[in-house]
Amino acid sequence: MDAPPLRGLSHFQFNVSDLDASVAWYTTALGVRVLRGEPGRYVTLQSELGHFRVVLAAGGQAGSGGALDHIAFAVSDLDALVAWSEHLAGLGIDHEGVVPNIVGGHSLDLFDPDGNNIELVYEA
Repeated sequence: MDAPPLRGLSHFQFNVSDLDASVAWYTTALGVRVLRGEPGRYVTLQSELGHFRVVLAAGGQAGSGGALDHIAFAVSDLDALVAWSEHLAGLGIDHEGVVPNIVGGHSLDLFDPDGNNIELVYEA
């Protein structure tokens, strides 16, 4: 018997050095909302449309970079990516702007308080 098909993305989990600072960053930068959590242990964040969750767990070390290279979230087109760039700049969230990427499209890289790379990408 073959395994049943996967339904899609469930969540990403990061160990973070400062849970409160990371929750503030993700809710501000990505516009996700707090779904549930246990103070001092973890917080689960959910996207507006409910397509993915990010779990932040206490216990990480700042600047460690973690084992995960990056997470890439798709946007609909280049105009949407430029709008994200402007939105993030308006919030004071540092990034290096929209650049061509190696997979055929454009991307925008930003980094959470622990140095985890979050990429927003338009794939042409």
